[in-house]
Amino acid sequence: MDYKKRFQEVYEFLLPYQNIWQNEIMLQYPRPLDYYSTEWVNELAQIREKDDVIRLEKKDVFDFIKNPGLIDFYRRIEELSKVPAIENYPAMPENRYTFLFIIPKKEHEIRKLAPVVNAFKEKHEIERIFDIGGGIGLLAQTLSNEYNLPLTSLDMDPVLQKTGFERHEKNAKNPQNKVKYLNVKVDVNEPTFRKALTPNSMTLGLHTCGSLANSQIRASAELGVKGLINFGCCYIKLDGDPEGQNISSFSQSLPHKLEMNHFALTLSCRAHRKMSVKDYDLKQKVKFYRYAIHVLLHDEYGEKELLTLGNSSPKLYDESFGVYALEQLRRVNITPKHTKEELDQFFSRPDLQDLIWKMLAGNLIRNALGRVMEMYILLDRVIYLQEKGYDVHLYEFFNEELSPRNLGIVASK
Repeated sequence: MDYKKRFQEVYEFLLPYQNIWQNEIMLQYPRPLDYYSTEWVNELAQIREKDDVIRLEKKDVFDFIKNPGLIDFYRRIEELSKVPAIENYPAMPENRYTFLFIIPKKEHEIRKLAPVVNAFKEKHEIERIFDIGGGIGLLAQTLSNEYNLPLTSLDMDPVLQKTGFERHEKNAKNPQNKVKYLNVKVDVNEPTFRKALTPNSMTLGLHTCGSLANSQIRASAELGVKGLINFGCCYIKLDGDPEGQNISSFSQSLPHKLEMNHFALTLSCRAHRKMSVKDYDLKQKVKFYRYAIHVLLHDEYGEKELLTLGNSSPKLYDESFGVYALEQLRRVNITPKHTKEELDQFFSRPDLQDLIWKMLAGNLIRNALGRVMEMYILLDRVIYLQEKGYDVHLYEFFNEELSPRNLGIVASK
């Protein structure tokens, strides 16, 4: 793949939609749909059957969406988000204890990633693997136990490190080659970290949150390690980090750099969250109630700024909107001037119901951009590593239904 070409295409695609992905739709009320195509919103707002709405959430749209422009929009997202799947390697050796007490998501990730790490280590003659943000060391311990690989787990949390050390002391298969634990900050200027890494080592970061991914990538490149594998995660934590985005010289050379704000980074984190049949009813009701109370507070109570209401018990959504609204008004210390019955009538107004369906349709359009925004962040990192002299590839590793952050950067010298 020509990563600079793809990055340029992603950039050019996202730029015209900046007012959409930079803004939560509720924050735009009373003109929430100004930046959206009226034709697109009207078509999507008419799709109200449960199964069809779930298909829209999954971007499974091509056999029942009619508007040519909207079809092209979804098709282009599909094209720009496509990356090759990682090569299949022989399965990792395991026994009935290998994944004991490990959740299905983590088990799936380790099953897929471990053979890749082992093959990478053999191909590039890696002397030691440093697991970045390793926590208690589940990945490191599995690689050590099943492949007898030399691992060091790095983490800033001494409690997690102590737990991991004690766990591995009990179940290490290779007593002469147990995982080492190093309590250290991953930073190129951290002396302990600098001393640990060697030119023949590699760094491994499975779901490195926020700026930790950039720290791994930059430190690995500046210290000249032989290779790295990185999975980004929790992009919202890049908010407020002046060096968290556009780290490549190529992205910095663009005439209008895309800088994702808090709402945009949140959207890029949620690129693969999908609604299932099981949770459809509750999630739809939550959306309807939250949009409706925002309209109520704005129109009837003079609250022009969006109030943070926090999470509510699912049981509250079993009640009518009137009961829900009175509870939320109590939470934010607003004296109600409507009865429960009046609030229920407000919620049932056909014009409000129609507006909410249109806002939900707008959100479907906005949410569809999340994966492309994630691609922008990851491609920027890929290009940075290319600029530092690495051979770099971006692969799809995991089943997105089990592990939504399923794109990994693989780089070697």
